[in-house]
Order: sequence, then C-alpha cells, then structure tokens
Amino acid sequence: MTVPIVIRRLGLRSTMKKIVRLCHSTKQKELFLIGVPFSGGQPRKGVEEGPARLRKQGLVSKIEKLGYRISDYGELQVPDIKNQYYSLSNTLVKNPLECGAVSEKLSQEIAKASLEGKLSLTIGGDHSIAVGSVYGHASVTKDLGLLWVDAHMDINTSATTKSGNLHGMPLSMLIKGIPEFQAIPGYEWCSPCLSPKDIAYIGLRDVEPQEREICEQLGIASYTIDDIDKDGIGEIIEKALEKINPNGDRPIHVSYDIDSLDPKETPSTGTPVRGGLTLDEGIYIAQIVAQTGCLSAVDMVEFNPAIGTEEEVTRTAKNTMKLIQILLGKKSHLDKAPLPPVDDSKASSA
Repeated sequence: MTVPIVIRRLGLRSTMKKIVRLCHSTKQKELFLIGVPFSGGQPRKGVEEGPARLRKQGLVSKIEKLGYRISDYGELQVPDIKNQYYSLSNTLVKNPLECGAVSEKLSQEIAKASLEGKLSLTIGGDHSIAVGSVYGHASVTKDLGLLWVDAHMDINTSATTKSGNLHGMPLSMLIKGIPEFQAIPGYEWCSPCLSPKDIAYIGLRDVEPQEREICEQLGIASYTIDDIDKDGIGEIIEKALEKINPNGDRPIHVSYDIDSLDPKETPSTGTPVRGGLTLDEGIYIAQIVAQTGCLSAVDMVEFNPAIGTEEEVTRTAKNTMKLIQILLGKKSHLDKAPLPPVDDSKASSA
C-alpha cells in the first residue's frame, strides 16, 4: 500500500493542512524522564516491569538521537504499603493508600520538572499513576489541555466502579464537577484540577454505562473507534485538538494507554480490546500532537512484559517506543506524503 493511499484511508489530508498552520517554531529540548514500576492499580503483575524493559530496548539512546538533553530520574521508588481493600460507597476500592502514595511522589517530581521548563515523559506502570503525572503538571502549568488516548474512559468513581481497580478511576480524581464524588483515602493531597472542557478522549471502545453517563453529563469530548472508522483519524484528532487547544497555544498533556491500539499492535497489555487503533492511526495521533509544538508532558502506560510470547513483548516494546519517539518529534513514514497547499484565504478569515 503506497503512502498516498494510506493517507486517504486515514482521512489525514485536511487535518495536515490545518495543523501546519498551528505549528510554532519553538521546540522543547529538555526532557525529564521518570519510570514508575507500579502495578497496584490493577490485578495483573508484570506491568511494573514495563519501564525497565523499554530502557533495555534502548529508549534513552533513541530519545537522545532526537536531540534531547535528558534529566533521567531513573525509577520511582514504590512504597511498601500493605492495604488490600478499603470500603467506600459500598465498594471495596483496592490498594488506595499505596496507589495514592505513588501518585503523590510522582506529582511532586513532575511539578519540579515542569517548573524548570522540561517536557516530562512518564513511563508506567499502570494508568493509576496518571493522577500523579497530570496533577503535578496542572499544579504548576496554567491552562493545561489533556488528551487521553485509551480504549477505556478511566472515569469511574468509588460509587460507580465494579472492579475497585484504581487504574480505571484516575480521571474522576482530576476533573471538576464529578457527580457524587467521594474522596478516596490516600489521595488527600489531590484535588480536581481540570475542567471537563480541558479533556478529550480518543480511541474508546470498552466503556461502561455509568462512565458514559458521567462523560455525557459533564460534556467531555469523546471519540470512539466507531467515530474514527466513520470520519477518519485525521478529522477526529482535529476535532479533539480544537476542543482542548482551540487557539493552538495551550500546553498539552498526552496520557497514552497502549491498549488504545489493537492487540495485534500491542499484545502485551493487561486489558486488551479487539478492534483498536491501527499502528498508523496511533502514530498519526502522536505526529499531529508533536507538530502543534504544544506538547508539555507524556504518560505511556500499561505495557506488561509478563504477558505474551517474547516476540509479542518485543513487538509491543518496539511499537510503544515508536509512539514515544514520534510524540517527541521523530519523522514518521506518514510525512513522506506531500502536504496540500494551505488555503490562505481561509486562514485569514478564521
């Protein structure tokens, strides 16, 4: 399949034209890298091995080749807190004290790096750690927009969760206006820091009814795989960025769960859902965000090297690192297609 055919299939051309106008020339070259070897937000062991496996496969050198000066924190030390269940709203929430302590430590490090003007890259670990990365970023960064790339909404509360797993609940602790929200022990340090208009989902396909109700009630922009199949990833990423970054000047935090991709692309993850993003679609999301020049922080989570064959683990690591590199500015094969000319008359009238 030639690149122009790929571009047409993905519906990219109109978006490429628009995003090029939004780009600015300032490129962040100071990067703060932190690994969070943590699995307490969900039941499957092995996801804590994700950061080490990505390092083993050459993540640091690949980032350095893109011209970044890396401040490498190494791996966050996970506290040993023995708490299995905590009863809230007639639900047993699992490991809240441990999950909260990990996210609090992470938030402090992300806040420091953001104050120093560094782009932050957090490698997980499960998605519960995003409470820390997003809160730390938002606590010192004005007017933050959040792009949540995931098969799941992760917006359950202690009142709506069926599993009690905190990797399905991080957004409920970050968004203002969650109905009937009850604070969770271990997260006393955290308070809602984003408005619903600051957030957009891409890649959804496994959404619980109570989560959809919360999302609709708050008016959060959400784009499913069905939306992508209908309109193309180009139009969808354009809509998402218009929601959270309408003038092209807001700092963007991308929280990227690798289960947003189809399991054939990233099989080594704990909650795979068939029918996900193709690798090209995942790459294009990363590429367009990079081209805005507004990327300020990235989470890359839910890579579990304990799941699958060695070939599947290697494939998942390779594709995960590809997404990271493209978010950080590496050119992709999609760049080889010629861009259409910018319509200056539309730009001037906008």
